[in-house]
Amino acid sequence: MNFQNYTNDMYKVLKLNNIAEEGLKVFNSERYHCGDDVTNPDAIILRSYDMHEMDIPKDLRAVGRAGSGVNNIPIDKYTEKAIPVFNAPGANSNAVKELVLASILIAARNIHSAIKYVELVKDSENLKSDIEHGKKAYVGFELPAKTLGVIGLGQIGVKVANAAYDLGMNVIGYDPLITVDNAINLQPGIQNVNDLKELLNDSNIVTIHIPHKKETENFIGDNEIKKLKEGSIIINLSREAIVDTNAILKNLETNKIKTYVTDFPSEEMIDHKDVLVMPHLGASTKEAEINCAVMVANSLKSYLESGNILNSVNFPDVKLTINSPHRLTITNKNMPNIIGQFTSVLGNSQINIDDLSHKVLNEIGYTILNVDKPISENVLDEISNIEGVMKVNILF
Repeated sequence: MNFQNYTNDMYKVLKLNNIAEEGLKVFNSERYHCGDDVTNPDAIILRSYDMHEMDIPKDLRAVGRAGSGVNNIPIDKYTEKAIPVFNAPGANSNAVKELVLASILIAARNIHSAIKYVELVKDSENLKSDIEHGKKAYVGFELPAKTLGVIGLGQIGVKVANAAYDLGMNVIGYDPLITVDNAINLQPGIQNVNDLKELLNDSNIVTIHIPHKKETENFIGDNEIKKLKEGSIIINLSREAIVDTNAILKNLETNKIKTYVTDFPSEEMIDHKDVLVMPHLGASTKEAEINCAVMVANSLKSYLESGNILNSVNFPDVKLTINSPHRLTITNKNMPNIIGQFTSVLGNSQINIDDLSHKVLNEIGYTILNVDKPISENVLDEISNIEGVMKVNILF
């Protein structure tokens, strides 16, 4: 039996990290108990906590990551249990954009290396003359007429591209999966190419904004770096494994890469003179933390109370207006005629479907149904036993 009746429930939300108070206020009602001591939760909200070795609570219904990356969550494991994992795409996009812009300016003017030089000569008896003489080694360049290549045109990539264009740069974008909305939001004058090689050949600076998955591991390696101009700058504030670290180090030695900027420190990177390295600061602003917490908390609340799904990484976005006294949701494997089977069960039980919304993401189908009558356990059991049905929930 893989169905649950959640009518009139008190919702329990387990907090695994410190979450901005503005986000936790979303759960401020008599129907919610949210804290870090919750047992057998309905939902989990977290930031960086590593869930890979964590057992899945028996009645867990949803997980919410107050950020965009979900590498700390075993997505496949939760998908198998028909548990949606929510994130907060775009909530930290302005924070990351600003850090990318700072990185571009610092690298272009060699500010990081110049600061190291000042630290090196600070005890010199001829400090002023040493500094005046040494500054010649840190001559940089101005941004107008230079070309920025933006790999990945999601919300962050689009903001970066537009801001760089406003600074007078030529901007080239690459994203075969760009959405219509993001394409529309690109400023006229930004070139969008379908060939990564074209971007690499023409760029002075490359910044990367794609998710880490099997297909993007070492997305930028030695072969890609060979296509860059001599003395290029690469900025990776996305995920460490997207860029081949060994290839970066090799090409820094030959000056194929002049500067590598990353907020994923490693021993080799920390001590390298041509690497600007920092802790993972992309979303580390008060504003971004608040935006992420509020966004994911609202997604969790909407799912728990109405079954609507927005901003899930493993389930399709599905939303349905409440216009009936009863609602159920069905999660299923993506198989032919499965919707017809469970709607037939409802029809044979004289239950009228007032409204229905069904979407598919990869191998997961998700349906919200508004119906006119209460649904008995016998009907739920019959739907649950249909081949391919993973979970059935009664919400009210």
